[in-house]
Amino acid sequence: KQWYQRRVAITAGGSVRISEVTKCDGEASVNNRKGKVIYFFEWNIELKWCGKTATSNDNITGKIEIENISEENSEDDVDITTRQTKNGNEHTKLHQIVKSQLAPKCRAIIGDYIKYLQVTHGKQVVLPTKKGEGINSQPSKSKAAPPMSSIKQKMSETVISSKPTESVENKRTDINLNDGFLCRVDDLFHCFVNPDKMKAYFNGAADVDPREGGKFSMLGGMISGTYLEIKPNESIQWHWRFNDWPANTYSTVTLKFKDTGTSTELTLNQVGVPQYSVEQIKSGWYKYYFNAIKRTFGYGSGTL
Repeated sequence: KQWYQRRVAITAGGSVRISEVTKCDGEASVNNRKGKVIYFFEWNIELKWCGKTATSNDNITGKIEIENISEENSEDDVDITTRQTKNGNEHTKLHQIVKSQLAPKCRAIIGDYIKYLQVTHGKQVVLPTKKGEGINSQPSKSKAAPPMSSIKQKMSETVISSKPTESVENKRTDINLNDGFLCRVDDLFHCFVNPDKMKAYFNGAADVDPREGGKFSMLGGMISGTYLEIKPNESIQWHWRFNDWPANTYSTVTLKFKDTGTSTELTLNQVGVPQYSVEQIKSGWYKYYFNAIKRTFGYGSGTL
């Protein structure tokens, strides 16, 4: 929070600054899987800005909304929206300063955060070799980014987990999830078998052969598997794996679709998930599938 509050933009027309971090929702994790550091993070941030012009007597305020901060996007891909609270020449003048100078500074902070997550927390989960050097570590001349507790304390509460032991790695468990979608059953069903729809909510990162025995690969191979059974508008069964699981380790995913009359209920049962990976996989179902489908096709609001 303090890091954002120090961001100030001053021109001949006036000055603006970040006065408050009003929302900071999301999570981040850095994990070590067989010597490979894997990052996951997703944040949505809302900031309040305020400022004055040479002729204004009162503080003029507005908002900056920063969305889609995740490992999928670079700082240049993140959506930043600026708003002014009221209309008027003075408000518009300061809003222009926010858009042209303050928003780019906010975007730069995102780049610092990504570097900080990779450099600082990445080193903490890289196992040392006999020579004392980290696996996959690379020498770097650049300095680590400033502590991101300065964005907001929650930002720096990164979940660090060590490499699982073999006993934990071999344990399996099940996942059961339910969610509702404001659409017809066939519309939701097609979100899991229609290649064009899947590419839409995976931002193009989906290679799908939607037939029994057909293969699929999403997010550059992060998720892969095989269609085992397809019952139109009723159920889908997959042989499904995440790429950091032990070799040849697959789970069985069953999706069931139910028309409630006002919405479609989706029930997911996933059998054989490595125990150390459960929370990560649960989060992924909502992030990459359920919430992405609602956001892309509008199935989270409105009426049938």
